[in-house]
Amino acid sequence: MSVSPVCPRCGEALTVRPGSTAEGWCHVHAAVTPLHHTAVVAHDAISAVCADARVPAWVPDPMPRGWAVTGLAWGGEPGARAIVVACAGPAPLGGSAELVLVAEEPGTGLGCGYAGLPGVDPGELVGGPSTVAVEAAGQRAPLWLVPTGDDRAAYVGEAHGVWLWLVTWPASAAWLLAEDLALLDLRERVYPDLPLGPTTERLLPGR
Repeated sequence: MSVSPVCPRCGEALTVRPGSTAEGWCHVHAAVTPLHHTAVVAHDAISAVCADARVPAWVPDPMPRGWAVTGLAWGGEPGARAIVVACAGPAPLGGSAELVLVAEEPGTGLGCGYAGLPGVDPGELVGGPSTVAVEAAGQRAPLWLVPTGDDRAAYVGEAHGVWLWLVTWPASAAWLLAEDLALLDLRERVYPDLPLGPTTERLLPGR
């Protein structure tokens, strides 16, 4: 079940023109791509969003032990131009952790929203030697650490022609990236035993 769309940059409620799902109006950021999300995470909802998506839907593959998908959000419909998959589980250094994976077309602003950055794209934050790399559907994807709040860590790069963001809470959970992290595009395969967990509050940008 999809709930009322919000701004991909700040998570505030939108005014959506009747009959239009492609553009909404945020009182802070003006015209934006509406961000939809599910109230309950389910395999059939993931399959439905992935069926005509224009961007990947990334999950760790294999999923770290004890981790589960805890949220799904998408920007624009039909044919999502941004997809967010949230996961949660035990942190590498103890305690609990959350990870948000974002694939988005340039100009959407969704990754910047989760990272707590102004603007819609990382711009000059991407350049020079990369910080880490992941394997995204079999392709090496360099990622750059970007400045953000002390409560999280944010990395951005490019994979399959669109932005790839990984944002972790707490910041120390970024140690997940030191373990040769590989990502699966759920457009290729939503496996029936993909672990699902309670819905996270991290799906709303700006939190």
